[in-house]
Amino acid sequence: MGPTIDPQIDEEISSAIFFPRPDLSFWPGADGAFDHMFEVESGIRLRIRAFLADAGAPCILFFHGNGETARDYDMISDGYRALPASFLVGEYRGYGTCTGRPSFHTFLRDAHRTLDECRSLLEKNGHKGPLVVMGRSLGSAPAIELASSRAKELAGLIVESGFARAIPLLEMAGVSARRLGLTEEYGPRNLEKMKKASLPTLIMHAEMDMIIPLDDAELLRDASPDTDILFFPVPLAGHNDIQISAGAAYFENIRSLLNRVG
Repeated sequence: MGPTIDPQIDEEISSAIFFPRPDLSFWPGADGAFDHMFEVESGIRLRIRAFLADAGAPCILFFHGNGETARDYDMISDGYRALPASFLVGEYRGYGTCTGRPSFHTFLRDAHRTLDECRSLLEKNGHKGPLVVMGRSLGSAPAIELASSRAKELAGLIVESGFARAIPLLEMAGVSARRLGLTEEYGPRNLEKMKKASLPTLIMHAEMDMIIPLDDAELLRDASPDTDILFFPVPLAGHNDIQISAGAAYFENIRSLLNRVG
């Protein structure tokens, strides 16, 4: 994050941006999935939901989108394990089984602890494959944060439906950035950090995304230091149906990135 945000302003932004919800208990669980809970502060516990493949397979640490939980990804976890890749979904305060309340103040800081826990969990289970960080929509911020600051611990970066600029999202959510005196310096600064994300990179984005326009994906692509970057604009797709619209090409592009780092 940039300069410290006044707590009252942070609360206003957080209430407009974050939409935490519990797990949907009626959804079936995935075979072999398990939850790893860990504490980031006194009384604040976060979750990594793990879907492990063979010990030598690549691993993907995934940060989900807004209004989602880690357990939502039980339904498509087999697609990742078939790559093959272990798939570990990080979660945010207040989402799913996590405690606490999400905020811009803690959002990116928690991502670093999630990466630490992910690496420890993989090591404990004998997994030594390359580790790729991936973020969807809201999750693009922690993914790019880690790719830019801890690249030596990671093998690749995948951004799905990611944003380059925070201010347009705040305005769309009803937060008057001008009234609050906010600039991009107060947000996650995805575009600025992308310039430091010197990892093999895949960017996937819906061409008809009405929430985060394709322009943002193109800005992230152009800022990336990866000269062989994979860029996959998905035709006829919107923000929340990119995987369905892309079909088999969705996992084919992820496999291409994994082949680069494996």
